[in-house]
Amino acid sequence: MKQFYRRVPVFVALLLTVLLGIGGAVFVAPESSEALSQFGSTGSEVRRIQTVLKQQGYYNGSVDGIYGSATQSAVRKFQAAKGLTVDGICGANTLSAMGIGGTSTSLRKGSAGSRVSQVQQKLKSLGYYSGAVDGVYGSGTEAAVKKFQSAKGLTVDGICGVRTLSALGLTSQSSASHSVSANNSNVYLLARIISAEARGESYRGQVAVGAVVLNRVESSQFPNTLAGVIYQRGAFTAIDDGQFNQPIADSAYRAAREALSGVDPTGGCLYYYNPATATSQWIFTLPVKMTIGKHRFSMGK
Repeated sequence: MKQFYRRVPVFVALLLTVLLGIGGAVFVAPESSEALSQFGSTGSEVRRIQTVLKQQGYYNGSVDGIYGSATQSAVRKFQAAKGLTVDGICGANTLSAMGIGGTSTSLRKGSAGSRVSQVQQKLKSLGYYSGAVDGVYGSGTEAAVKKFQSAKGLTVDGICGVRTLSALGLTSQSSASHSVSANNSNVYLLARIISAEARGESYRGQVAVGAVVLNRVESSQFPNTLAGVIYQRGAFTAIDDGQFNQPIADSAYRAAREALSGVDPTGGCLYYYNPATATSQWIFTLPVKMTIGKHRFSMGK
């Protein structure tokens, strides 16, 4: 028995040697044991990941909330490009690099989404940024942030952290969320406008309409409350033609909750319209960022 115990460490060492390196292969632990999304995962978090990857050109599949092989492959490409552990798992480091994960409030080059659009819009209004308000934190946005930081006596690192966001007059909430709380009354109100405006559209199209409404709440160009945006005179035809008062589709409730959780298939758009039914000529002058179903979506001019 004593002889056996003396040999256990040797056995363990040999076993580890086999596990850690076979034929020169090196075992690399995943970036986080608390990965939020990986192959087989489903739900709104996966949709958010797919949206960001699509916006940045790593993913060309559908934003369906299913973490399949195509999403995993896109994550690997993203990780390789960002110098992260290439394991196809969206852990804390990968999500942070996407600008949508963890508890970090910072936005930086590579981030994407409606929160980036808010920063771009604010920098544009202050004269520091002249590029497109496209929700993608690229070199132009980074340069504008650095100019702003220099002018305000902040650390010039091109990163929108708590102090920079505060100086811009923006709260330091996560880039994947909205200031509108997901309480029952807001879910009901948002679901009603989604059902009225996007009845018959795909589920993704319904979420997109909800996201546009919420993006308007965050934008200085529109009223700063959900009710204010929805009831703004002339904003939504469904208010005027009575569709707003029709029964709410069950899918609209789900879409409202998903949009309120921060999912934005449009990447920060403020406008949408159906070219077959739109009567405003002005809306046709807006640059189209994407088309989902019958709706065209735009960031505005």
